[in-house]
Amino acid sequence: MNKKLAGVLRRGVLWAGLLILISVVMLIRQAIDIYQAEVYRRSLQPHVLIENTLLGANQTPQALFANAVFYDNQVKPEQALSEFAALISKVPEGDALRQQAYFNSGNIYLRTAIRLLEQRGLPAWDEAGPLVALAKESYQKALRVEPDWSEVKYNYHLALRLAPTTHGMSGPQQYEDEQIKAEEEPSGWPAMPGNPRGMP
Repeated sequence: MNKKLAGVLRRGVLWAGLLILISVVMLIRQAIDIYQAEVYRRSLQPHVLIENTLLGANQTPQALFANAVFYDNQVKPEQALSEFAALISKVPEGDALRQQAYFNSGNIYLRTAIRLLEQRGLPAWDEAGPLVALAKESYQKALRVEPDWSEVKYNYHLALRLAPTTHGMSGPQQYEDEQIKAEEEPSGWPAMPGNPRGMP
C-alpha cells in the first residue's frame, strides 16, 4: 500500500513539475513578446531606426517594417527594400504586414523609376524600365492577397501607364529610335525613282 501511494505521489510530482516547467516557458515567451512589442512601440514615436537590441527585437516583423519605413523616409531605397524582403520571408501569405510590404515595395520601385526619368530623361529608361516592372510585380502580389485594395489598383495602373506591357517593344528608347528611323527612310511614293505616273 505504501509503495502504491509512493508511486502515485511520484507521478503526481512529475506531472506537477512538467506543468510548472511548461508554465515557466510560456511566461518567458510572453515576456520576450512584450519586450519586443515595447521596443517597436518606442521606436515609432521618434521615427528612429531599431538597431541591435536584446532577444532579436530588431528582427521581428514589426521592427523590420518600422526599419523599412525609416529607410524609405531617409530616401535609402535599397535598405528599405532589403528590410521589406526580410519581412516578407518571415510572415505567412495573407498576413496584413506582408501585403503592406508588397505595396510599399512597389511604391519604392515606382518612385525610384520616376525619379530617374525626371532627372535624366528618356535615356534613363534602361534603368527605370526594370524598376517599373518590379513595381508592377509587387502590386500584383498585393492584389492577389487583397483584390479590392483601391490604392494598390491605382498605383498599378500608374505603373501600367508608365510602361505598358508590350512584348514587341523594350521601352520608350526603342520606340523613339523607330520613329527617327521611319522619318529618315522615306516610304511609298517618295521612295520610288522618278515621277509617279499619271501626274503632270
